[in-house]
Amino acid sequence: MENVDFTPDEKIEAFDKLARRFYKCNFGQMSKADFELLMFNIILKKIVSENSSQDGIIDFNKCSDYQLSKILGITQQRVRNLKIKSQLAYPIEFDWQKALASLLENARFDQATKKIMLNIPDPNLFIEIQNYIEEKGAYIEVQLNKKILQIRAEYFIDLVVSLEEETKRNEIVKEIKKRLKEANKDETKFVDREIGKSLIEATVNITEIVANISSLISPGNVLGKSLVKFFS
Repeated sequence: MENVDFTPDEKIEAFDKLARRFYKCNFGQMSKADFELLMFNIILKKIVSENSSQDGIIDFNKCSDYQLSKILGITQQRVRNLKIKSQLAYPIEFDWQKALASLLENARFDQATKKIMLNIPDPNLFIEIQNYIEEKGAYIEVQLNKKILQIRAEYFIDLVVSLEEETKRNEIVKEIKKRLKEANKDETKFVDREIGKSLIEATVNITEIVANISSLISPGNVLGKSLVKFFS
């Protein structure tokens, strides 16, 4: 297999996975689709492990649909579908916040639409981000290109603040209200639990808001630190 070499221990582990599915009175019950999914998961975990930093951040660009399609000789769309199915059957743990933070440096901010746009190379990472944003009452705009994440900057700020502890969130909200008042905006209309929507309605300067709350973002909020760096 091109560019992929398994160690003896990895080969033993892979065989054990197959054996568990075929033996113990299960011989012949595994479908072709299930067999292919397991084989795909084995190589996916191999490539992910080789492209992860010591603190667990996966380099999703090196595990992209394109890279895997070249190795396996199948289409990128099929790789994408297999990734989603594989994650459901054989989950690979990853920190979506750290992954998104690492990708933010390549994002683009459209001053006219106030939207942040960036490429998300992995479908499971995209799903995790989308799910969290929607759970918080915000939304992303679906594109024809399924890899493009497009979200209003105000909702991104809301996302960052939601990752803080309640005490810190309250401090940030207080600071935002203070800045709105200084800018002659009606801070009384600001809804604490709807930061993104409130910022949109107030038509604020995004860069200034991020700069104003930057010192309040916790050191452990890697996504928040990346957002500050992005707008600085």
